[in-house]
Amino acid sequence: MATEEITYGLMRKMEGLEDMEEAERRVRAALAEEGFGVLTRIDLQETLAKKVGAEIDEYVILGACNPQLALQGVTAERFLGLVLPCNVVLTRREGAGGVEVAALDPRAMFGIVGAQGMEDLVADATARLERALAAA
Repeated sequence: MATEEITYGLMRKMEGLEDMEEAERRVRAALAEEGFGVLTRIDLQETLAKKVGAEIDEYVILGACNPQLALQGVTAERFLGLVLPCNVVLTRREGAGGVEVAALDPRAMFGIVGAQGMEDLVADATARLERALAAA
């Protein structure tokens, strides 16, 4: 299934896949194919349960980075690191019919930054994330 656009991100449902570990494995592999590595992993469900006793659906945040794109970005815009890495979210709700995966849309991210002359970089990053979500 192709990615869907949401206001600030790209989203797709991994239809019929209920296993978060398998979904994460597939997403990591698809990101790697597009040159992204995962720098951070936050299990938000576990963290909120421990810190504030809240119960939420399964929810994992992966901080993904493509070093070549990051280098181009911070070279062109010194403080671009404020919106890096590219966050990718995996979440699963009972009865939803699959794991949902979403990535921050680089167009939205660069809209915040307002950096001029980075259109090719934004288009490249967007295309890579869209392909990764579709491949997962």
